[in-house]
Amino acid sequence: MALPASTYDTATLTNPSSSLTDFTLIIDLSRMSAAWWSAVDTADGTKGRAAKDSGPTELACDWIDFDSVNETGLLRVKWSGTLSNTGTQTLRIYPPQAANASVSVSDTYGRNNAYGSTVLAYWPMNDTTDRTGNGYTLADFGSVNLGGGSSRIGGVASADFTGLGDYCIASIATSSSQELCFLCWLYPDASVTSAVRAFHHARPTASNNQYAATCSNNNNIVARTYDGSNIGQSGFGTGPTASTWQHVIGYHNQTSERKAYKDGTLAGTANTTSLTWAGDEVWLGASNNNIWQYEGDMSDAMILEDSDARALYEYEQSSDQATFWGT
Repeated sequence: MALPASTYDTATLTNPSSSLTDFTLIIDLSRMSAAWWSAVDTADGTKGRAAKDSGPTELACDWIDFDSVNETGLLRVKWSGTLSNTGTQTLRIYPPQAANASVSVSDTYGRNNAYGSTVLAYWPMNDTTDRTGNGYTLADFGSVNLGGGSSRIGGVASADFTGLGDYCIASIATSSSQELCFLCWLYPDASVTSAVRAFHHARPTASNNQYAATCSNNNNIVARTYDGSNIGQSGFGTGPTASTWQHVIGYHNQTSERKAYKDGTLAGTANTTSLTWAGDEVWLGASNNNIWQYEGDMSDAMILEDSDARALYEYEQSSDQATFWGT
């Protein structure tokens, strides 16, 4: 489709440490210029566009919780092709305008195509929707309040987990043959000091063949696998801090490497015996036996079938938009 001839903002991103393919960028729309917001004349975010400044080349977009009144929201854009570790790479963001056509989720430039093939699932946690085209919708249980937590970025509300019986489940089958990263932002309640699980991947009725990632047990960050008799897990790092937004990553490769990260820093690593495991369900906010609970807010939960380098770049861009994008 033709790009609109209208006001747009440009932002030059911080290059990754190594080149990435089809990486999904995130933009905090509350940081758009006054001129950009003045040009918005519709509540339909899909009437906005994004493009590489060179060309320009249009890119697929996902407008998340776009609010034209309060001037908030998030924009996810897939940088198609190579996101290089060298040179200048600049993004154009066009404001949503009534004269533009709306873009459907399945359109070439729509939501489903705004995520690369290695993004298995992505939940901003403002509702049950998996923003990728894979359709891993969350089922929520107990008193978990999706969209009822505080906003970490862009004015988009997180999920609030209040404790025992609060969790979300998505049916996602993965196995030890995949390279996987589980990552999310956490804001634990002040009362939480130990024994929380942010991500837990398991068979629904068995304690074996499970993968628990980005979890805290006795106030530690751990990436862990268990085949029913043997445990493979990273070293322990300092666990989540109460009443503070922090980012956690649990990573394992197809053989024996386990890594846990907190706020982009390696919290623990280990090369352990390779374990064969499989999981059918992803639990957010609890383990599959509903014992290890998380209390607090959760935002931007994501599962990548990819390297920890990609997960760390996701943290880098979502942690500090001012540094990542500049003005």
